[in-house]
Amino acid sequence: MTKLNLPKRTPQKKSEAESYAIIQYKLGDLGIFRGQTENDYGIDVDLELEQAGYVTGKSVKIQVKSSEKLKLRKDGTPSIGGIKQSTLNYWCQLAFHTSVLAYAVDLASQKIYVTNDLFWQATKLIDGGTSTKSITFLPEGKDNLALAKVITVIHAFQPTISEVVGAHTTHFGA
Repeated sequence: MTKLNLPKRTPQKKSEAESYAIIQYKLGDLGIFRGQTENDYGIDVDLELEQAGYVTGKSVKIQVKSSEKLKLRKDGTPSIGGIKQSTLNYWCQLAFHTSVLAYAVDLASQKIYVTNDLFWQATKLIDGGTSTKSITFLPEGKDNLALAKVITVIHAFQPTISEVVGAHTTHFGA
């Protein structure tokens, strides 16, 4: 009998699916997760917050990273490397209109780590070169899940970069 040459599920695709399932399960009460993985250019999920069963119109864009066993620095801060300069630029452009966060999912422990809005971190990392960069996440704490929820909600309701710049321009008359 001849063995058919069929597509094989890559470890990366399996890890991605696991990480999305963990996020959906653990953070699903925040609102509606709309996957954007089909044409992924640096954003995997658009999350629209929900309050008392009603959608709020407030949302964040999320990049999801996963690892079989996420390594932490000595200070308990996880970081993920391999981020292209073009992705950093993309996050900065998106941040003018909405908050952009990253979640790192440790597949072994199912812990979720979160960044603050990526605009400032990405801006500092862009240098016009070709080397990839690493982003850092908030340090591990007693309750990473609660932290991820709070940070996500805060950033969904905070002013966008455009609104902040506009407020300074209006206030100072520039």
